[in-house]
Amino acid sequence: MFLKSFYYSVTLAVWLISSPFSVAAEIYQWTDERGTIHITDDVSKIPGRYLDQVRKKEVSKERTEERVKEIEPDQSQERVKRYLEEVDRRIEAKKRVEKKLSELEGELKISEERLKWIEEYEKDNYLLYQPFKDPKTGRWVPVVSPYFEEKKRLIEKIKNINKEILSLKERLSEINRSLN
Repeated sequence: MFLKSFYYSVTLAVWLISSPFSVAAEIYQWTDERGTIHITDDVSKIPGRYLDQVRKKEVSKERTEERVKEIEPDQSQERVKRYLEEVDRRIEAKKRVEKKLSELEGELKISEERLKWIEEYEKDNYLLYQPFKDPKTGRWVPVVSPYFEEKKRLIEKIKNINKEILSLKERLSEINRSLN
């Protein structure tokens, strides 16, 4: 809302600067159904359905000169330009974070599916294998499937991906708050 009113203030100032100074001028203002504020100096340019809500303003030469002193167009335009560039940078950062998040979620899904397959394979094929006592050391030795190392790597990978996804979601939330 601030940006919209700022934009219209700058537009009005530019319009007042570019128009020839007269003793008095009439300006008409109305708001459409989307909340956009419109300003004109010609009544014929106002749509008929908004005629009942038009506000007429008298602008004198002294007031116009005061307004010109308040807003220097070059500075205002430069501020708006910097603001819009910053918004563009934030939108690009949001796109990069969303892309990375999507890639990680796909990788997570593949890893979880592979881990589930390994666990089902072990359940079906290694159910009867029980740990046994090593006669030399006297320690219990677990029996593992050929996928034991891969399973350990997948569990660690899933844990790391979840941490990274959480971090990216927090970053995305910060970016969204800064855009609103």
